[in-house]
Amino acid sequence: MGLFDQMMGGMLNSMLSQAGNSGGLGSLLTTMLNGPMANAVPGIINSALAKTPYGSIEGLVAQLQQSGLSEEVASWISTGPNAAVSGEQIMSALGETQVGQIAASLGLSPETLPDLLAQHLPTIIDRLSPNGAIEAPGR
Repeated sequence: MGLFDQMMGGMLNSMLSQAGNSGGLGSLLTTMLNGPMANAVPGIINSALAKTPYGSIEGLVAQLQQSGLSEEVASWISTGPNAAVSGEQIMSALGETQVGQIAASLGLSPETLPDLLAQHLPTIIDRLSPNGAIEAPGR
């Protein structure tokens, strides 16, 4: 694990510990996405995805599209409203092994990750695609 991964993992775990006392992880992610940490969230996710077969946010999006969620993903990238997805749809599209890998990279439970992705991935992808195409972190 690289220094950046250790630093981000430590920071995320610290914030998760604090979130456990004040509204849970969903509340923490909402706060992060709407606060000064908003620009860091895609980088954290991209770092976690680098250790999976998807490799990046773009790879994750491609997997979701290929697994039957292409209309939903298209809504996240477009300028219109974001279509909702469920944790079950995320789990089905990504598979148990990959969800486990992503969860481990983020220091999260594989049981909670699909619902968290379902809740927050539309917003993250929407914000990464202001011009109708994903502008991945670091570009």
